[in-house]
Amino acid sequence: MTGDKAAKTAIAGGATSLLTLRRILLVTGLLVSGAVTWMLLWTGDTYRNFAIETLNNSVSGTVNFFVGSRIATDYADKITPIANEWSRLGSLVKSYQENDQTRMQAELNILSNAREVVQGDVNLVDAIAYDQEFNQLATSEANLGASVTDDPDVKTFLANREKAEARKPASFMWATPDGRPVFSLILPVGGFRAVGFLEVITDPLPQLEGIGKVLGGNFQILDNSGTVLFESLEAPAEAQVAAETETAPASTTDTAAADSEQPATEAASDTTSPQSADSEHYRAAVDVAISDGRGGVWAEARFDRDVSDFYAQTDSLRLLSIEILVGVLLAGWIVGWILLRTTVLRNLRAFARAMTSISNGDTNVTLPDVGNDEIGEMKKALIALRESVRQALILQNMVENTPTMTAMILPDGKLSYLNASAQDYLGGTTDTISGDFLNLGPDFQTKLANPNNLPFTEIIQTERGYLDILAAPVRDKDDVLLGTMLAWNDVSEREESKIAVTEMMAEVARVAQSVTEQSEGLLSLANELTSQSENTVQQSGSALDVSREAASNTRNVATAVEELSSSIAEINRQATEASDVTGRAREEAEESQRNIGSLEKASSEIGSIIDLINDIAHRTKLLSLNATIEAERAGELGKGFAVVANEVKSLADQTASATGQIGDLTAAIQQEVQKAAHSISTVGEVIHQVNDIQSTITHSVDEQRRATGEISENVQRIAAGAGSMDEMITFVNDGAQGTGRNAHDLNTASHNLSEVARNLSEKMREFSERMKLT
Repeated sequence: MTGDKAAKTAIAGGATSLLTLRRILLVTGLLVSGAVTWMLLWTGDTYRNFAIETLNNSVSGTVNFFVGSRIATDYADKITPIANEWSRLGSLVKSYQENDQTRMQAELNILSNAREVVQGDVNLVDAIAYDQEFNQLATSEANLGASVTDDPDVKTFLANREKAEARKPASFMWATPDGRPVFSLILPVGGFRAVGFLEVITDPLPQLEGIGKVLGGNFQILDNSGTVLFESLEAPAEAQVAAETETAPASTTDTAAADSEQPATEAASDTTSPQSADSEHYRAAVDVAISDGRGGVWAEARFDRDVSDFYAQTDSLRLLSIEILVGVLLAGWIVGWILLRTTVLRNLRAFARAMTSISNGDTNVTLPDVGNDEIGEMKKALIALRESVRQALILQNMVENTPTMTAMILPDGKLSYLNASAQDYLGGTTDTISGDFLNLGPDFQTKLANPNNLPFTEIIQTERGYLDILAAPVRDKDDVLLGTMLAWNDVSEREESKIAVTEMMAEVARVAQSVTEQSEGLLSLANELTSQSENTVQQSGSALDVSREAASNTRNVATAVEELSSSIAEINRQATEASDVTGRAREEAEESQRNIGSLEKASSEIGSIIDLINDIAHRTKLLSLNATIEAERAGELGKGFAVVANEVKSLADQTASATGQIGDLTAAIQQEVQKAAHSISTVGEVIHQVNDIQSTITHSVDEQRRATGEISENVQRIAAGAGSMDEMITFVNDGAQGTGRNAHDLNTASHNLSEVARNLSEKMREFSERMKLT
């Protein structure tokens, strides 16, 4: 659908809506009146329920305050003096002192016959005896089966009190496991010098008598099973009404009590329905959790009251409000209808005429003058619509006349638009063309139908040539897909040229690659030839140096040979003298060996003497010890002898130490003598070997003198050949240097050829990349 058709459709819809506006306004007025009336009724009911709930919530605080005042304060003050007298009874104190639990229980049973209990001043439930660590000793026959000390926190508090605090009574409100609320008073037994503690458990509920009248309703306390433990009615007549008809509270909410400093409860309540069809009596009920002052619940209570008067007043107020609202709405609707006809409808008709003109393509239409109200906002919106239609017409003309072939495909696959170029290319219109009109194949149609693939561009070869295709989504301002724009151009000539250029570039690249490879091979050969020529020059130079050095060495050898002959004669003379010297050395070594044997024998005799001295020193030490023992036995007379014995012992120790050191030195001397004997024996053997070698040297010197003469003749012949070798090496060196210069020129040419081939390959690669980009 074109932009012109869309604009006409939207404007026609606006004109149709204007015709039904009066009807809509009338129906809207009636609906608003009904809705406001219903809301007023709902608000009245909600306010009434909220008021009753607030009233019931206030009952929770009032009940807790009243119970706290009556029980925790007044009742505690009343019962404390009585319980104090019981705790000071002599027979009870004596049973504690004697730890007679049987008598203790009997005394606790006697408390149930006390005057205050019999007269009804105290409703005694149970009495329990404790030791000073609050361990239970005895209980009365009533045996409630529970105690306030069953709470670990309470027991810890009582056991950890200071002595001064422990002498004072402690009162607690608590509930038994079955939900019965009781009151416990903990007192020291025996007065100032407490021998234990007494717990007096009483029923304090009679103290709440009259609470129903004070609160203006019926008040009940229930146990866990729902049994009524206490009841206080508002009035006797109210009791009769309650007996005849039962109230049914809609809902209640149990609450937990607050801490001991500020008791609080939570409660939820709803008003009940009338007691009967002919009755106008309403009652509201609420469940209240009464705090025990320690963060727990002491009792569960129920309170209900008559709220019939409140219901009647709210009903009258709601009826009056409805009458006033209906009158105000009726007057307002009439005034609004008159203003609507004289202002809004007139401007709306003018806007409708302008929208009709815009739908016919007139974008220069004049709009009526209006204020800055909602009608003014509508004029601004219509101006924006006029500009949008003008821009849509401009874009439509641009797309229609563009040479790029363009089509619009709806989400259901239907072809909705073809511009002039596309119609000429396909030879038809949207009425005659459908399906795969470009023959792109099922894979392309599947890809085009998936919005997640959009947008994309692709060059496809068809039967008619190459097409450069662009597929893009068309969405509204809410990003809802309206269709897919398909634009294409015939790029057959460009693609065929690109293929031809690509083939030519591939061929040139192959040639360049071949040239590069050949040049690189030539470069490698040139490098190898250069290296070989350089090695030849270097080796010839080295050979020349070696040849010259050999000639010089030959001359030196000749001189050395002559000197060697003289040296050999001198060696022969010195060898004869060395033979004589080694003979004398052998005789001296044999004499030294005999002396070392005598020295080794003497050192062995010294060792025997040292062993004798050590034995004497040891016996002297034993004698000194015995003398010391005898001196000790002699007492004062043997003190002088003990000093002498100690000195003898000291001298014996020193002698033993000295002889030990002498023994060590003698052992060391023996070891050194043995080493010297071994060394002299070895020297003798070496001298014998030297003498034998000396004889061999003398014989070898004669042979060396004859060989030296032959060496001298050979050296003369070598010196003559060294001169000819020098000339040949010089010739080879000159030829190798010429080859090296030629190889260097070949290397340079090969390198240049390789660079040219490489540059050609790079240029072809860059050209190929540019072709791919186009």
